[in-house]
Amino acid sequence: MKPIKLTMTAFGPYKDKETIDFAELGGHRLFLVSGNTGAGKTSIFDAICFALYGEANGEDRSDSRSLRSQFAPDDTHTAVEFEFELKGRTYRILRQLSHVKTGNKNATGERYEFVETTDGRETMMVDRYMVRAINERLQTLIGLTKDQFSQIVMLPQGEFRKLLTSDTENKEEIMRRIFRTHLFKYVAEALNEKRRSAQNVVELVRRDLDMHMVNLRLALEEREESELHRVLAEEHYNAHQVLEALEGEIAHYAKEGEALEARLGEETKRQKERLEHLHLASALNAQFDELDRKRRERDALELRLPEEAARRERLALAEKTLPLQVQEKHVAAALADAEAKRARQREAEAARLAAEEEYRRRDEAYRLEESRGVRREQLVRELEGLNRDLPVVRSLDARRARVERMEREAGKAEAELRALEAAASARQEERKRLAERLRGLDESLLALPAKSERLDKLRSDARLLKELGQLAGERDKAAAEERSRREQAEAAEREYAALEAAWLEGQAGWLAAHLHDGQPCPVCGSAAHPRKAAVSEETPTRERLEETGRRRASLTATYEAAKAKRELLAAQLEPKAREAAELGFASGDGAGGGGGDGVGGDSVEGGRGGDGVSGDSVEGGRGGEDVSGDSGKGNRDGQESGENESGLAGTAIWERQYAVVVEAGKGVSAEVTRLKEDQAAAAELRPQLEKAERLLEAEQREKESKAAEQQRLRSACATEKALYEQELGRVAEELRSLPLLEARLAEREAEKARLEAAWREAQERFQQARERQAAAVAALAGAEAQLAEARERYAQASAEFAAGLRAAGFETEERYRLAKLEEAERERLKRELERFDAELASARRQAQELEERLAGKERADLDALRAASDELERQVERTRQTLARVRDYEAKALAGKEQIARAERALRDAEAEFGLVKDLYDVVRGENALKISFERYLLIEFLDRILHAANLRLTTISGGQFYLARSDRREKHGKQSGLGLDVFDNYTGQYRDVKTLSGGEKFNASLCLALGMADVIQTYEGGISLETMFIDEGFGSLDEDSLNKAIETLVELQMTGRLIGIISHVQELKQAIPAVLEVKKSAEGHSYTSFRVS
Repeated sequence: MKPIKLTMTAFGPYKDKETIDFAELGGHRLFLVSGNTGAGKTSIFDAICFALYGEANGEDRSDSRSLRSQFAPDDTHTAVEFEFELKGRTYRILRQLSHVKTGNKNATGERYEFVETTDGRETMMVDRYMVRAINERLQTLIGLTKDQFSQIVMLPQGEFRKLLTSDTENKEEIMRRIFRTHLFKYVAEALNEKRRSAQNVVELVRRDLDMHMVNLRLALEEREESELHRVLAEEHYNAHQVLEALEGEIAHYAKEGEALEARLGEETKRQKERLEHLHLASALNAQFDELDRKRRERDALELRLPEEAARRERLALAEKTLPLQVQEKHVAAALADAEAKRARQREAEAARLAAEEEYRRRDEAYRLEESRGVRREQLVRELEGLNRDLPVVRSLDARRARVERMEREAGKAEAELRALEAAASARQEERKRLAERLRGLDESLLALPAKSERLDKLRSDARLLKELGQLAGERDKAAAEERSRREQAEAAEREYAALEAAWLEGQAGWLAAHLHDGQPCPVCGSAAHPRKAAVSEETPTRERLEETGRRRASLTATYEAAKAKRELLAAQLEPKAREAAELGFASGDGAGGGGGDGVGGDSVEGGRGGDGVSGDSVEGGRGGEDVSGDSGKGNRDGQESGENESGLAGTAIWERQYAVVVEAGKGVSAEVTRLKEDQAAAAELRPQLEKAERLLEAEQREKESKAAEQQRLRSACATEKALYEQELGRVAEELRSLPLLEARLAEREAEKARLEAAWREAQERFQQARERQAAAVAALAGAEAQLAEARERYAQASAEFAAGLRAAGFETEERYRLAKLEEAERERLKRELERFDAELASARRQAQELEERLAGKERADLDALRAASDELERQVERTRQTLARVRDYEAKALAGKEQIARAERALRDAEAEFGLVKDLYDVVRGENALKISFERYLLIEFLDRILHAANLRLTTISGGQFYLARSDRREKHGKQSGLGLDVFDNYTGQYRDVKTLSGGEKFNASLCLALGMADVIQTYEGGISLETMFIDEGFGSLDEDSLNKAIETLVELQMTGRLIGIISHVQELKQAIPAVLEVKKSAEGHSYTSFRVS
């Protein structure tokens, strides 16, 4: 990155627009920024850093609102515009701050631009000029974060030596931000989570194993000789002991099961034999039962013999009627035929009479129709006249229909024209309404960008305040823990001191007990011992004293750890509290801000002299009250209880301010949401308005077309109506209506057709009636002859049937009918007699066979046999249940063995996995003898590379006296180490702490370290262009020789193509560097700049 032009407006000490054109340097790549103290030299570097990152360089100038010039007019906005070249491309960035003008309540004027300049044309580098998008895009292009930029490109006052002299933890924090190794912290957290998970798995598997072993005691019966229950009854046992005992238990149940299976086989065999005997006895008794039943059936059938004999006689009599039934059928048939012939004769007589009546009626109708011939001829002549008039009348009717149709079309066109006029009027009103609504929305949307930026700022402030509240709460808890641990440590110290004093007194008594008169005292050498020390019974033992000492050391270490945690949280809280104070928030920890508004009303931005938080009297900055009630410079060791009260009050203040900011953010968010809804509504309204305008224009054209069409239809209708009235006068009045003419014509044609049809029908029906009369007379003669023949056949059949009755022995026809049976009844009776004969023979035969088979045998006692069989079956079931219980115990023992063995293997695997993860976690977090974490190991590698690059220059600048080396010193209180720095002095041949260097020596070492870091970062990041370096540090601490060597180093550095700017008051630099940017103050106090190049 090479600067091209820097323009500052109302920035720092620069009242108006101040432009620095770096092109005036010409070919010089090393220049000096010179001027009196307070003239604004550092402000130039702050402006460049503010343009690139949105904040000034250095921690004490991070509040962008403090950058506004106090000399600037109220209507001039603070702004920085910076043009620079990066990798052959030119960019321009503008950041303009908002401020509250006199008479206004809200800040206005905030503006941002970021473009690329190519051949005079500018291209936006982001889609929208939002602060976050610009910052992210710039950081991507430059390739450096703000922290990296401050360490290797722009070295601010007060921070130049941080990397050199800071301790391991601070140096780690600096390098973590620069090399972005914080991700390895997440790796450690992930491994810790995995370690906890693996530990939980070990506990779960161990509990599972214990559960399986406990379940064995419940699942298996307790036997006196059981080794398993003896093991489980012990207080402590392991899986190996249980598995060995299970082997014996399994063998016991297997052996017992085999014996029970053998016994069950024998008992089952005996039960089978008993069952077979029972089945044979049951079969014998069943045969005796069958014999009794067959005897009863035989006796019952023999009792029915007389009844069956009568039925046989009835069947024989019915069979004698069979020949007579044929003759009876012949008589019935002859009678039926005679009756049918009589009916037919009567029908023929009736038909003859009807035919004669019809002939008479048809003759009368024939004569009537014949008399209507005159009317038929009259109708023919009338129809000829009507058909001649029909075409004339039809022409008139068609013309009248055309006139009526044209009048309807004209009326319809007129109605459509009126509808179009009404629609156009409504469309005009709609277009007007949409235009007014869209204009109102566009006016309200002008506030959306400012509201969106406001919402982003509120969200950022809320995140900061929330984090401060959380940190303050954690710090308060840590402070309380520290006090508790300190009290415990002090109590242990007092206890140890008392015990030590008592023990020493006891040692004096012990020595006195072994002194004898005349022997010298081993302490004072005196041979006289007038007052010996007495031996106290309460003298503590050495073991007790040592145990108390160890406890004191442990509690002291715990107290130191709690203190370190509280100091770490306080250190984390301090920069964020300072950031909040610089933003204008009231400090919750006694740290002053820059003086300004708190979070009252609708504003969360700082100014000069404002309210506290929501009306409270909490103020920050110069002249503000400290919320803790003291000076805010309490002892870091947490010695006073007031500090805790201050912390608790500070936590409440941060939380209260956070709540106010969140509430304000909700209001602004609601406004932004409403404005975005308006934006969406406007986006929907625009096409609606365009559509309404298009429809209005189309409807206007359609209205004009419809008006012309309506006029044309009216004119044509008038013409057609005149022609119709002219033709109508030439036609007779009664013939002018086509429907009447057509109706009369149809009526006459229908009458003519009806008369002709009636004449034809009368002729046809007269002829048919005459033919039917002759046929009826002939049919009657035939029917009478057939009736006489049928009567003769009936008389003959009746005589033959009477003779048959007498021959069969039936005295009367009534006796014949009583003896007659239907064929089905006769067959049924025959089958029943045959079935009776068969059943009687079968019963007699079966009874005889059973009597022969059971001769000499008796019934068996089934109850006794069944009782014996049931008892044996119960014995078999008892044996089977015992066997099932033994097999169940055996299966449970086998299953328990498998479960315990599997759980034991799982426990070994889980413990191995846990050990591996724990070892890996300890390695990553630095739980080792050197207290070096994996992240710090990587940072050590970076630091070694930095030191190598730094020593190449430091050896030259120091004349070979010094070179930097990483220190092997262990940090105090068990803190992690590895990033400390020592310097080797070739004059003394010894290493010493870099803090022991003089001011000039520290400057040279810091400069070389910064240059070395720049070399390493450029190599590490890849693609970063480090073409510029600005140094704002005191060269005045160097002697003449060191200064010359430092200048030589910078000259060599600029020979590599870098542009180097230096802020210094040293006169030798002014003489040695030909290009100087002079910063001067005017009489009014504001500053201006100019280049002096020789």
